[in-house]
Amino acid sequence: MANINERVDQLLTKHDLDLIRFSNGQVKDVMKDINDLQREIVGLLKEVEPSNRSQLQALLDRVDNAIENSYSAIAAKSVKSFQELAVVESQAVSSVAQKAFTIPIAPNILPQGIGIEIVENGIMPNNTSGLPLKQRWTRQKEGLKSNTKTGLGYAIKNNQSLDDMLKIVRGNRNLGFRDGVMAKSKTGAETIIRTATDTVVNSARMESYKRNSEAIEGIQANAILDNRTTLLCRTRNGWAWHLQTGKPFRGTPVEFMGEPPWHFNCRTTLSPIFKSLEDLQGVLDKELNREIAKRGQNFPIDGKPAPIPSFARSINAMGSKEQERILGKGRYELFKENKITLTDLVNQQGRTLTIKELKNLNGS
Repeated sequence: MANINERVDQLLTKHDLDLIRFSNGQVKDVMKDINDLQREIVGLLKEVEPSNRSQLQALLDRVDNAIENSYSAIAAKSVKSFQELAVVESQAVSSVAQKAFTIPIAPNILPQGIGIEIVENGIMPNNTSGLPLKQRWTRQKEGLKSNTKTGLGYAIKNNQSLDDMLKIVRGNRNLGFRDGVMAKSKTGAETIIRTATDTVVNSARMESYKRNSEAIEGIQANAILDNRTTLLCRTRNGWAWHLQTGKPFRGTPVEFMGEPPWHFNCRTTLSPIFKSLEDLQGVLDKELNREIAKRGQNFPIDGKPAPIPSFARSINAMGSKEQERILGKGRYELFKENKITLTDLVNQQGRTLTIKELKNLNGS
C-alpha cells in the first residue's frame, strides 16, 4: 500500500507536467520576441548594407539599440511571469497536500512579496556558475551584441557581401539556420527559461514547506526520468533530507546540497515529506485529527519518504545498451568490470565524479 507521501509525490508529479507546459509557453513567447528582433536587425542590414568601418559602426549603434530594447522588454516580462509563478506554485503545493490528505494540512502560502524576492535572489543553476534571472538576461543581451559585432566586423574586413552578412545574423538555410548569431541567442534564451522555471518552483516550494514545517518533516528529490535526464539527477532521484537540518534520511548518502536546479535545464523538483500520524495529531485540532485518522486507513501516514525506485534498481533493470547510454562508455565499463559501484558515482557533496576521479578511486 502506498504511503501518504507517495500519494503527495504522485500528485505533484502530475502537476510537474503542467509546469513543463508553462515553460513551453514562456519559450514560445520569447522565441517570438527574438524572431521579431532578428527581422529588425535583418531590415537594418538591408537598409544600410555597410561596406566600410564607418558605416558598420553606425549600423552597430542601431543594432545595439534594437537588442537593448528587445531584451529589456523580454527580461521585464520574464521577471513578472516568474514572480507570479512563485505564488501560484505555493498555492499548488497547498492544494495538492489538501487533496492527498482531504484536510488543509499545509495552508500557509507565500505572499506576493516573497515571490518577488525569490525571482530577484534565486541563483540559476544552484552551483558555482549560477546567476539571478535578471543577470542571466543581461549576459544574454551583451553576448548577442558582442557576437553580432564580431561577425559583421569580420565580414567588412574580408569584403564579404550583404548575403554573407545576413547569413552571419540568421544562419545558413542548408544548416537549418542553426549557425547564425541569433540561433545561439535562441538556444540560450530557452535554457534561461527552463532553468528559471526549476529555480522558482523549488525556491517557492522550499519557502512553502518552511511555512508549514509543523506538518512537514523533510524534502525528497523527484527527477523526471526520460532520455534527457542527466546522470546527476538520476543518481539523486529519491534522495531525502530533513527540512530543518538538511540531514539525510536513511538511504541518502549525503547532506542536503541546496535545492535544484543543479545544472542548466534541470527539471528535478522537491516533494514534501509529511510527518507521521502521531506527530501530525499533536499539532492539528480535534476535528482535523478525526479526518486525518480516516485518511490514514487508506494511505499510511508514517512520516517516511515516498518509496521511489532507487537509481540502482532502475539501472540494474535496464539492458546493457541503455546502461551504457545512461552511464556513458567509461563509467559503464568500470561498472561492468565491478571496479565501481553506483554509490561511487558521486562524492560526499553529491557531485557526479569524472571518469578520471573514478579510476583514481580504485587505482585503475
